[in-house]
Amino acid sequence: MVGEKAPRIVGVALAALLTAGAAENPRSAILGTVIDAQSRQPIADVVVTASPSAPGAAERVAVSQPDGRYRIPDLPPGDYTLRFERELFEPYSLPLSVSEGRALRVNVELQPTEPGEAVGLFCGGPTVDTSSSTLRFIQWRDDVSRVPVSRPTKWAGAMRTSDSLAEWVPGTVDSVDGRSFSGATPFENEYLLDGLSTRDPTTGRNLLPLSQELVSDISVLTGGYMPEYGRTTGGIIDLKPVAISNELQGEVFANWAPGALEGAWRPATGPRPAFSSDGALRHLGDFGGTLGGPLLKDRLWFFAGIVPALSRVEQDAGFMDQRSLQALARLTYALKHRHWTSLTVVTAPALMRGMEGAQAPWAVDSNTVMTVLAYNAMVLDGRVTLAAKASWLGHDVTRLSPAGPASVDTDRFQAKTQASYWLKGLGHHALATGLELEHVVQRPSQVADITSSSLSGFVQDRWTLNDRLTLNGGLRYDAQFLDADVRGNMTHHQLSPRVGLVFDPGGNGRMKLFAHAAKYQGMVPLGLLTPDARIASRLGPTSSSEFVAGAEHELSLFAKAGVTYTRRRLDDALATISDDGAGGFLIVNPGAGPAASLPQAARTYDAVTVELGRSFWDGWQAQLRYTWSRLHGNYTGPFGTDGGRPLSQSRLLAADRPHVFKAFASKEFTLTRKLTLNAGLAYLGAAGAPREAGNTRTPWVHTIDAQLSARYGTADQHIVTLSIDAFNVLNAQTVLREETLLPLQYQTPRQLRLGVRYAF
Repeated sequence: MVGEKAPRIVGVALAALLTAGAAENPRSAILGTVIDAQSRQPIADVVVTASPSAPGAAERVAVSQPDGRYRIPDLPPGDYTLRFERELFEPYSLPLSVSEGRALRVNVELQPTEPGEAVGLFCGGPTVDTSSSTLRFIQWRDDVSRVPVSRPTKWAGAMRTSDSLAEWVPGTVDSVDGRSFSGATPFENEYLLDGLSTRDPTTGRNLLPLSQELVSDISVLTGGYMPEYGRTTGGIIDLKPVAISNELQGEVFANWAPGALEGAWRPATGPRPAFSSDGALRHLGDFGGTLGGPLLKDRLWFFAGIVPALSRVEQDAGFMDQRSLQALARLTYALKHRHWTSLTVVTAPALMRGMEGAQAPWAVDSNTVMTVLAYNAMVLDGRVTLAAKASWLGHDVTRLSPAGPASVDTDRFQAKTQASYWLKGLGHHALATGLELEHVVQRPSQVADITSSSLSGFVQDRWTLNDRLTLNGGLRYDAQFLDADVRGNMTHHQLSPRVGLVFDPGGNGRMKLFAHAAKYQGMVPLGLLTPDARIASRLGPTSSSEFVAGAEHELSLFAKAGVTYTRRRLDDALATISDDGAGGFLIVNPGAGPAASLPQAARTYDAVTVELGRSFWDGWQAQLRYTWSRLHGNYTGPFGTDGGRPLSQSRLLAADRPHVFKAFASKEFTLTRKLTLNAGLAYLGAAGAPREAGNTRTPWVHTIDAQLSARYGTADQHIVTLSIDAFNVLNAQTVLREETLLPLQYQTPRQLRLGVRYAF
């Protein structure tokens, strides 16, 4: 009888959503909906029990409402058994793990009367987070593996980095210097690994763009940051390491883009940069493996992964070759109940070389190493969460060119502590406070060392007054201390207030109206401290103000719609001017102090985003996002030929794209019990960039990508996947950049990437 009923069981979907960081929400929650597997109607009065595995811990119970929804809030992180019980339905239970500061959605379809065997499926979902005013977008590995993402990029290398997934987040625009978030320059972004910065203190770029294979999920924050996030006026990309497990799990994979399958390049007629990646592709790809599990069950866990990558591009004077490797090792040890520590080591050596001319070879040899020691604890029956982390990040780079070698060695030390406290009083409070210390030593070849130290602290509260109203607010303090020898000293203190309001009209977690206002402070990049540069007195870092407002509504169990308005305005900026008194250059704030004669730097970004999404369920998922925006001002960034000095008049800036469409969808087809096929399609369309002369733009850019994959799995969870990704299927060759109306760069032609994966 069970065998006959088994095909009628639809099963269970677990949709894990990141609702807040650990400092913002020390507790976690389990929520979801229970429906009848046959009638597809919600079931009321289902008793849902969360039984913790920790000895002596109390069970938590909830009862489903008439619409089938239930919620178990304020759970300490840990392992649980979740049971669903109601008369006339077969009881069901499943084990699960609740991560710190996350809401786990468990949607269950119960089988009436006779018992059956349920099948579990893990996927991401678009639950409305009615407690946060942060614009946070989560990219789960399982979801993005079903659609064509992370297209091959010859200049950035063959590594399929986690950063590349930010392309599908609204408010992001790619430029020659990197990715812009909400109108900010690529040098203003922040990159985090397990809560610690991996940003280059010299230029602001990411020193550790980790492979997607080495992380569990990627959070992209584009606005509404709480005070725990600081020292940035751009976007934030936050990577989480792979979670620990008591089961031995691993993967072996390879991805390859052969040059023989690439479409023909359309050569640019304008001036080409010295180090150009334009040219015929010979090969590009990565391979490697990961392995993780227990060394001592419930006590000591490990994870290790290695991902080599290589590419070759044919150029006029020869080849441009890249070789890189990323390796990550992590040990996690449970000291005692609710006390654990971890050690993470990452290394990422890379070599890039080519020919600038027939007799002009060049090479860039770099190595980045990061070690992180972390301690986490939960005390006072889980009401208080403590976290302490310390890290060292070393980055060594040597550039060889016809002019001779040049090298820069950077050592960055970070320490960070956070304490979160959950309490009741006129509602519920999630209080958090933290302290951060950083010291950077940069050693350029044949130049005096440059040092920078910073001190940061914050306090914040997420105050839930009732089921309908939540206040998010707090204050952040930042200070940067620069000691550049004869260049002068800079000590700057900044306060950044932030406040958000979230209103749930129905009090049922299905809709929210929200608004957030904030002040953001950046850092003075060490790349401005050239040997002949001095620091102006009372110099302030780049800063900006932001206002965000919007609404989200859950349309069904697995779909939501939303609209968001963002306005971000530049308040202070950095530039260099001639230092007539001492010779050389002076680092200043345009429009203030010794640069009072310059126009004040201005940059304003206004955007409206409309999105409609359906999480992966019943074999398919879809996402559609449209953004209208306007970016105008007179400031293009701290680096460049103009030294960051504002333009004579305000205009549309290079990253202005008034219309951007981003969409993807995938559908899974079950052929047999062991074999499934998946088809994915993605579209990215954007208006062209403004031309310097006149009111015209470069042409619209349309890119269509496709994926087809086959997945064969056995009963003991051995899975083999074969895939093919086709990027720029129509081989569109629209111009991307111009100079004096001459094309500098066209779209990358059609490329095919072949993939194979074995997971166990």
